[in-house]
Amino acid sequence: MIRHASCSLFFLSVLLVSQPHAAAQQEVGLWDRFETAVTNARQYEDPFRDVRLDVTYSRPDGSTVDFWGFYDGDSTWRIRFMPDQTGEWRYEASFSDGAEGLRGTFDVVPSELPGMLSVEEDNPIWFGFKDGEPLLVRSFHVGDRFFAENWDDPADEGDGEARTRFLNWVQRQGYNMLSVASHYLNRDVDGRGARWDTPDLWLGDAERPEPAEYRKMETVLDTLAARHLMVYPFAGFFGKESDYPRDEADRELYVRYTLARIAPYWNILLLVGGPEPLLDDNPYLTFEEVNDLGELIQRLDVFDHPLSVHNPGGGDPFMEAAWLSYGTLQGPKTLAYDELSRGLRENHHPEKPLYAQETLWPGNMYHPDHTPETVRKSAYIMIMAAAAINFADMDGDSSSGFSGTLDVDDRVQWRHDVVQSVWDFFETVPLHRMRPRQDLVSSGYALAEVGSRYLVYLPEGGTVDLHLDGSEYSAEWINAQDPNDRRQGGLVPSGRGLAAPPDGDDWLLDLRVSPDSR
Repeated sequence: MIRHASCSLFFLSVLLVSQPHAAAQQEVGLWDRFETAVTNARQYEDPFRDVRLDVTYSRPDGSTVDFWGFYDGDSTWRIRFMPDQTGEWRYEASFSDGAEGLRGTFDVVPSELPGMLSVEEDNPIWFGFKDGEPLLVRSFHVGDRFFAENWDDPADEGDGEARTRFLNWVQRQGYNMLSVASHYLNRDVDGRGARWDTPDLWLGDAERPEPAEYRKMETVLDTLAARHLMVYPFAGFFGKESDYPRDEADRELYVRYTLARIAPYWNILLLVGGPEPLLDDNPYLTFEEVNDLGELIQRLDVFDHPLSVHNPGGGDPFMEAAWLSYGTLQGPKTLAYDELSRGLRENHHPEKPLYAQETLWPGNMYHPDHTPETVRKSAYIMIMAAAAINFADMDGDSSSGFSGTLDVDDRVQWRHDVVQSVWDFFETVPLHRMRPRQDLVSSGYALAEVGSRYLVYLPEGGTVDLHLDGSEYSAEWINAQDPNDRRQGGLVPSGRGLAAPPDGDDWLLDLRVSPDSR
């Protein structure tokens, strides 16, 4: 939950310095964004460093949260917040130099939002929504042009501008998250962000944030939030080959300013940096810097958004770090299914979700050649390992193919249809109550809620021995190529010698405890 803080000393200091204006009451949806502006006509040589706008928010239950506002150009400051309780909230905003602040109330009402994107509370190996429903991440990787102002429209086919056309397709295809390359910072290099006018939040020459660039980013984030689409920032706060602050004080300023603007969004993941800050032959941050930055972001994010870092292939050196709340893994890139499953499970912290960022990217030059069969089987095995899949559709490097152009005419449609069918099946399974349990099966891959339900995936069919708990289970065989094809397997008093149907290819075995065994 959002961290609490005492506000008595804060209110005393406000009364001694100035009496803030009272603002009219607004109505805000639960988990939506409260925002209001504050005018400060004082002239500052550096409004980002010379003054702070501190805010205390009081919940309906009486607890408080301290946050801060941000300078948005000219004489305008803004405060933003994401409320997590219904009822009347109070806020008190004051400038650190005594300039006149603002106070008021807003009323929070139920909304259609699912809750803040978070970690599943009861079974934290999965993502979920804060105080809300479980979540099956269905992510698609897009290249550097997605946030670009100069994204050219394709031929007019009645669908509006290019981003709208693309997003309409994304939602029809069932995706609920986008992994976006140049997001916070422009990677101004060939094959990446060069020629794309994407938001460049930190002006390196001036050593300060640029409010106008943030507004460009927020326009797109608002569109995604309205469509209930979530965002993974591929390059994060400190992106490779981008213009981020190097000075320690500037880094804190940049993180504080960025969080003041985007942390009140319900639909975001956070990332220290990427891609691959610790890449063996070309690192751009040290292990100590990643840890320090992770701790900084976690400390300043009062909403506790999930936070990670983009890792090279092989493993996750930050898996046990206290600031890391979900893992980001690149690989294994393989068609050896045991290796794929083992690599994911061994780098999956038992109390944190795992985002498989660059593991299933058909068409990428560094990945194996995929067929419909290998995409399907890889996707099943990844989810059986409790990994969230970030899918891609490429034709060379990560900026090529449909993931690069985002022109729906460039898509390889079967790739998306295959992974969508796998996700659609798992939407029918209570994954949020299950965990990988390879120790229970002689072959294949298993998820289990022990004593209630077992799911086994056999990529080549055949027979499996399953260690059950002594209860009697009803069995159903599901054709993994067509999950509508289901064969009843009767009651299973023992898990030995369970044989898949002889036809078809890969099969799922679904065991549910018999009501008579409860």
